[in-house]
Amino acid sequence: MKKLYSSYAPFFALQLFLLLYPMTAQYAAVPSERSFKNLKTLYFPSSSNKAQIERHRVWLNLTNEDGIFKQLLIGYITGATNGWDVNFDSLSMDAYLPADFYSINENKKLVIQGRALPLQQTDIITLGYRSSITGNLKISIDRADGDLTNMNIYILDKETGTIHNLRNGGYTFSTQKGRFDNRFEIRYQENKNLGLDEPGTITQELTVVSRNNIITINSRDALLKEVSVFDITGKLLHSSQKIDASNLEINNIQAEAQILLVKTILENGKTITKKVIF
Repeated sequence: MKKLYSSYAPFFALQLFLLLYPMTAQYAAVPSERSFKNLKTLYFPSSSNKAQIERHRVWLNLTNEDGIFKQLLIGYITGATNGWDVNFDSLSMDAYLPADFYSINENKKLVIQGRALPLQQTDIITLGYRSSITGNLKISIDRADGDLTNMNIYILDKETGTIHNLRNGGYTFSTQKGRFDNRFEIRYQENKNLGLDEPGTITQELTVVSRNNIITINSRDALLKEVSVFDITGKLLHSSQKIDASNLEINNIQAEAQILLVKTILENGKTITKKVIF
């Protein structure tokens, strides 16, 4: 039987941050009519001088099939900076037992993060999360406005090296229990040079070959330290630690024909992730 989480819990996880800010704040956020489950009603009250407020916002959800729901907001807004802003940023209080979901800036975990204008396509936002479950979670776009309405929004999974356009649908990934503060990044342009090679690519430093259900890894410049193999959802299929050798064969992976991600950490500290067709 699936475990269904209470629809009331997300309301408390949104933390009533209105109480945290002075009445002079440039904007306020209140729970929506959707059982207080999201931040859709973040709004700007009308100004006395009717000054134009520029804003470009995206709401991201963290969910699973059993009812987990957590939401964050990233907004590029008149008056905000890329540092901590008491009138624009809101800390996560981590009050929702099943999970937490936040962006990170200046070592603060934020359920709302205001960013400076203009919106730059080169901007990168770090995302973190906490999970009380082992299984699959999904990150997806709830809604967007302004220039973010039609802009591509990519999520980079640094654990697997996968970059996914959230405009094409949510990104489902595998997780263990725990807190993961440096796994994901939000980007607005696709960068294919993220240390992730296409299947069959051979670099001078490292080769990864899959043949007859055996993955062979050879390092030419530094010894292998750790090797992890993931499927495209981020599920860990194999892990080798303290290798201290220049080559490794992996022959115990039970998987159907698919693309796998081989993450290698070398003794010199460099991390290389490659795709292989298994």
